[in-house]
Amino acid sequence: MLIPLALLFGCSDPPPPPVRPPVYLIVIDTLRADALRCYGGKRPTPALERFAANAVLFEHCFAPSSWTVPSVASIWTGLYPFHHGTIRGLAVDGRVVSQQELSAGYTTIAEMFKSAGYATFGVSANGHIARKYGFAQGFDMFDSGDFADKTTVAKNWNRISRPVTDAQTVEQPTFVMMFFFDPHHPYTPKEPYIGRYRPDWKKLGEPLVKQSMPDLVVDGYFKQHPKAIDVARAMYDSEVASLDAYLGELLPNLPSYDEAWVLVLADHGESFGENGAMIHGNNLGQPEVHVPLMIKLPRDQYGGTRVATPVSLVDIMPTLAALITPVEPPHMDGVSLLPLLAGQSLPPRTLFLHVNLTRVNERAMVQWPFKIIRLMDQPLRVFDLAADPAELRNLAPQQSDRLPGWERTLVLGTRAAVLNPPHLIAGEMPAEGREQLKNLGYLQ
Repeated sequence: MLIPLALLFGCSDPPPPPVRPPVYLIVIDTLRADALRCYGGKRPTPALERFAANAVLFEHCFAPSSWTVPSVASIWTGLYPFHHGTIRGLAVDGRVVSQQELSAGYTTIAEMFKSAGYATFGVSANGHIARKYGFAQGFDMFDSGDFADKTTVAKNWNRISRPVTDAQTVEQPTFVMMFFFDPHHPYTPKEPYIGRYRPDWKKLGEPLVKQSMPDLVVDGYFKQHPKAIDVARAMYDSEVASLDAYLGELLPNLPSYDEAWVLVLADHGESFGENGAMIHGNNLGQPEVHVPLMIKLPRDQYGGTRVATPVSLVDIMPTLAALITPVEPPHMDGVSLLPLLAGQSLPPRTLFLHVNLTRVNERAMVQWPFKIIRLMDQPLRVFDLAADPAELRNLAPQQSDRLPGWERTLVLGTRAAVLNPPHLIAGEMPAEGREQLKNLGYLQ
């Protein structure tokens, strides 16, 4: 049965009973928005194009950070990185050696579903998103792998799909989270796609397969071989296409798919030479923070709608909170997107972004169409994203009268006020990895 969204956020008194549909949260690592045809990408992604045709697509969704740990912690809590404080983590040679643990003091998205009577299931193929680091809070079942491709998610999904179906059979609502590591580097060229995109990829692509991308960046490989950037992008896009094909099989066969809410999104994007950067965690430019967000409602309600209002990944938890429970959730920085789904509007607001690693500390905010960025103690940079989505023209000189106000808003809006400080979990660091981390700026 379709329930008009107006009932979920209207002014009725008393409030309507909570709706408890199945909810699937599909998180794709490192997927920049323009890797998808439905976001203007050049290469086909037919499965997600079909999904977008039956979903509500948000054209301007911003990741709150440009790498996994702080961004996913924001999805889990509805808080910006400078409020949840989980912003640091290191991985060397395919394993995490140090990371801040998401505090148990926060109510996570899975805990929210569990308190609403849901059975909760999680699958992660990213070693950062693991039980050890607090990301399994609230999940009845949670499986994770260390930086593995979609086959790990598929294997673990096959294990938990039966309990999901069993729960739905006895009319217990279910919440399922799947975190895909593809297409994160190291890029593995996937056939037949790489053969279509760059048949000659091996000429410049062999080092991309044999060496780590961070090492190649530090060694200046892409500056010495700028044509390799296009090869890297082709390899990345081949991974996107391969994952898209798998999602084409997975999504329509999810238990109770027609009656479910299905969210497909990315935690951050990826740079391919823009602003002189490669991979991610470098800056808050659009290649690293403009991410896809698509929400499919039961029976494809409002399918094909495109929403131009800027939104953030911090809005995911409050949106789902408004869907499943009439109880006022704990404080969150995000807002519910349910009005936007039904074609209504939200009051104008400022979105904030932050990346804070040893090698970079950058803050940004979006007051559409303007994006204001500050790197370290450098002057503000200003871009008009509507007219200049590639951020090629710094408008700060032309906007000099507005800079003081923007600076105050940015400083106050991103001031660190961590509610529950994280605990650092550190393991042994391989000696061979220390020099690499120094070169990347993680260690002094």
